[in-house]
Amino acid sequence: MIASRTLSVLCICIALGLVLASPQGRLLGSEDAQTSEFPWVASLRLNKAHVCSANIISATQLLTAAHCVSNVGTTPVSVDQLTVRVGSINQFAGGSLVDVKQVVIHPSYGNFLHDLAILTLSEALTFGDKINKIALPAPGNDTDPEVEEVPANGTPVYVTGWGEQLDGTSNYKLQKSNLNTLSKPYCELSAGYGYDSVLCLSHAENEGVCRGDDGGSVVDDDGVLVGVVSFFFGNCGTKYPDISTRISYYLSWIEANEQ
Repeated sequence: MIASRTLSVLCICIALGLVLASPQGRLLGSEDAQTSEFPWVASLRLNKAHVCSANIISATQLLTAAHCVSNVGTTPVSVDQLTVRVGSINQFAGGSLVDVKQVVIHPSYGNFLHDLAILTLSEALTFGDKINKIALPAPGNDTDPEVEEVPANGTPVYVTGWGEQLDGTSNYKLQKSNLNTLSKPYCELSAGYGYDSVLCLSHAENEGVCRGDDGGSVVDDDGVLVGVVSFFFGNCGTKYPDISTRISYYLSWIEANEQ
């Protein structure tokens, strides 16, 4: 009986550990975004409920995290289940709801690597103060170890999302938070995750991303989309860096799928 109880407790502990260790994705220590401050940010909705953020890159296309729209691997969920709310910092109201007509997941996506997808809308957006596109990085060479990493280590960035707050509740208003980039060598040292295709984000404890912030924008001071929120290690707000997809690494793929 004692052995049985011990085994049960051990199984529960292992299960909890697996849950906490899985990549997930809240903006902790954040503040309300202002109307029109981030006009490229959209609420991605699955069966009418907010699941992730997406980022407008043209009148007809947005970028989000692949795992937000993946059914199995690179096979996306049905577009009939997807809409985006644009032009509002309120995830529940305002702006416009637009249908998604196509989802393209990066062909190498798997295990949260290459965690990027392109959404194509059923109709073109009309740009204005509340709806507009975000600039993408200039072409460069992120794979050459002799080339200085861009953005450089310690670069301040804004991260946006509708994820949970410190008290575990989700805010209806879009949130923004200041984080800093962490270069590949430091990210590998801190978390064993120094891939060329990812952009790591450092933060104080009890800050960073968590559930609901997936697909959110990582933007530098020049208003350039340098990353898309992917996941965090363990529980949110730990000492470990958060992980985003490095947009400059995928410029050719994004261009090849423009519509």
